[in-house]
Amino acid sequence: MPFDEAQAKQMDEAAEQAYGELKENLSAWSAQDLIAWWAKWYLKAGHKRLGRMLVAISKNRA
Repeated sequence: MPFDEAQAKQMDEAAEQAYGELKENLSAWSAQDLIAWWAKWYLKAGHKRLGRMLVAISKNRA
């Protein structure tokens, strides 16, 4: 099944939700919590989007 704009939009929306959850909880989370967050969102938002979020957060905290 080819990737289309509707799927990309759904993934972008899921990524926004995942980012909100991450920002809200990151300071209180353990590594195990982050792993659970990744498992929850990677099929909906994609590994690449989730990875970009973590890199962006790390750059802002450095």
